[in-house]
Amino acid sequence: MARETRRTEPGYALPPLHKGAMTQGKIEAYSRVEGEVSIHTDEELAKGVGLPGTVAAGLMLVDYLSEMLTDFLGTGWIQGGRIAVSFIVPVRPGDEITARGVVRGKLSEGPATRLILDVWCENQRGEKVTAGTASGLVY
Repeated sequence: MARETRRTEPGYALPPLHKGAMTQGKIEAYSRVEGEVSIHTDEELAKGVGLPGTVAAGLMLVDYLSEMLTDFLGTGWIQGGRIAVSFIVPVRPGDEITARGVVRGKLSEGPATRLILDVWCENQRGEKVTAGTASGLVY
């Protein structure tokens, strides 16, 4: 029980989720729509709009955060989770991505406690590529 209490205290850092290197294959598996091109799948189109090349879809990063939050909160994330993030730096093939989070606070919510968290994904240089807040329930 002491461990569970510590996990809900402000300042507790969630176990990071290392997703490894972003590859063009991962980007395309997530973003490709047959017969369509996008900044995620077409290098020249991406460069034509001012990007250095193809970039990962922002929702891939939200999925990484959601995976980390599911690992941490379980059904409290699935049944009561909320997330709001901003996309800060484009993620390119070769970037190493890690999802991270820290408990910021907690609120009583009926029979549960809602944990409020700061969440972000960062690249191999420690740059936040997406960041925001999330919350979920613990019972």
